[in-house]
Amino acid sequence: MASPSQSVLFLHGIGAGPESWDAQIDALPSEFSGFAPRVAGLTGDGSADFSLTDAAGDVAAELDRRGIERAHICGLSLGAMIAIRFAIDYPNRVSSLVLSGAQVRPNPALMALQSAIMRVLPSRLVAPPGMSKPRMRAVLRSIARADLREELSRITAPTLVLCGLRDRPNLPAARELAAGITDAKLQLVPDAGHEWNISRPEAFSKRLNAFYAHQTEGRAFQ
Repeated sequence: MASPSQSVLFLHGIGAGPESWDAQIDALPSEFSGFAPRVAGLTGDGSADFSLTDAAGDVAAELDRRGIERAHICGLSLGAMIAIRFAIDYPNRVSSLVLSGAQVRPNPALMALQSAIMRVLPSRLVAPPGMSKPRMRAVLRSIARADLREELSRITAPTLVLCGLRDRPNLPAARELAAGITDAKLQLVPDAGHEWNISRPEAFSKRLNAFYAHQTEGRAFQ
């Protein structure tokens, strides 16, 4: 079993589940052990607000349950936003950070338009399996209010920011993340969209594992 410092926790986005990281977990180097918990608050019928702070607390509780003091955290989309919040709130528990398709301050107008469209469409068209439309809208309301910009400088873990070049809505945020987090590295990935861990799993794992190799060897990542 890998030592706690070589554990990798993967965080999925709204429309995906833990299984979306299966390919990356299987492809990790032998000295790493990966796992992907289900993000709390993304299922059910309730309309109570979703909280990035509470979700980060759930990540800490998951690490406690597994007896892991520190972990490498990799998140995509909402999972990346939770990873950012976790790295800010629990800096001593993060060995490194990989963020793909993250937002820092979602565009309020676009989020309002998305919510309005969802209000009139049936649940089967807007909510993933296991999540009601009210729950989905509650999560989106919370994301729309998020603003992580002023706290990025508090992140101290080695950080890799990824974004597919076809994931145009998230490109500005990727650049802002890389600029706001000290010594963060930015990689814009050709021919990749938003959930490219699923659509291009080998390409995602190649970049992820190269980053982890540098962490293991103690060398600066370029």
